[in-house]
Amino acid sequence: MNDRPLLKIDNLAVSFPVTRDATRRVRAVNGVSLSIFPQQTLAVVGESGCGKSVSAMASLQLVPTPPGRYESGAIWWTPDPAKPPTDLLKCSDRQMQRIRGGQIAMIFQEPMTSLNPVYTIGDQIREAILLHQHIDRGQATRVAAEALAEVGIAAPESRLKEYPHQLSGGMRQRVMIAMALACKPKLLLADEPTTALDVTIQAQILELLRRIQNEHGMSVLLITHDLGVVAENADAVAVMYAGRVVEYGSVDDVFDNPLHPYTRGLFASMPILGKRHDRLMTIPGNVPNPAHFPTGCPFHPRCIDVNDDTRCSTDEPPLLEVSPRHWAACWHCTGYDHATQSPPSVTHRRSHQTAAPA
Repeated sequence: MNDRPLLKIDNLAVSFPVTRDATRRVRAVNGVSLSIFPQQTLAVVGESGCGKSVSAMASLQLVPTPPGRYESGAIWWTPDPAKPPTDLLKCSDRQMQRIRGGQIAMIFQEPMTSLNPVYTIGDQIREAILLHQHIDRGQATRVAAEALAEVGIAAPESRLKEYPHQLSGGMRQRVMIAMALACKPKLLLADEPTTALDVTIQAQILELLRRIQNEHGMSVLLITHDLGVVAENADAVAVMYAGRVVEYGSVDDVFDNPLHPYTRGLFASMPILGKRHDRLMTIPGNVPNPAHFPTGCPFHPRCIDVNDDTRCSTDEPPLLEVSPRHWAACWHCTGYDHATQSPPSVTHRRSHQTAAPA
């Protein structure tokens, strides 16, 4: 098993203007670092607006510039461990065209808005195949049909002739997955792939992703706000708040011993089967406006652990390795005073995952 990161995001910061003349900007992503290893699933968790999707889109240079701007950091891509990594933020448009869809693919949140309504399903899948594979249109049609069949769509040849509005939400999501996987990418960025789907279809989509990941030895960056999805599917988890990673570790360590008060608040707000609650806990306050993030720790206005220590309101806590393979950014978490500075990196894979086929 290769323990060199396939994708490593290092101190990424992305800003957007809040005034028309762009003299004032806010950082939607501010110093994010994380690593994804071969055949690993890393889940990124957090409330809407915390920077999850922007971090993933930056990996493919999909943040429009302008108005967005990459303020700092690097995104290191290492598809071949025998070769030096490539900084995706410094790649040209032509280089990124080869990487997008071919080496790194992405599933977006809303399949109805991501699929072009005026082109057939076949046209849209064939476009990606013809761009990355040296085959003719007839062969591309066969590959597209095989991709639809692999994601469980019956009569794939006839479905290729249909338009997105003719399919259900679950079918459209399967088409998005087929389009993403048609060129056998090494990394799949799945941005809330089960949004707006009913529970039964959600389970089918997640099981489909697990099966395909195991069959192809693919890595997955799973963006979600559903901790149940994380528990069932992820190997490692990064918890984000206000554009920053506030906790990072293997899924077992984070679920068994959440260190950051925000993470503990997320777990406390979840119902537990067999345990009765008159009222579920809620995190007080609201998510801060990115244009007016508080000074110090961005979570301190909502934190129940804040005391007379003024560091919470004046100094932003760095993400430190508090215990082996477990990082947190909180002045008051146990062991923080003796924590070490190291880039967050967890190689853990669950035992149910299998190696890539030969």
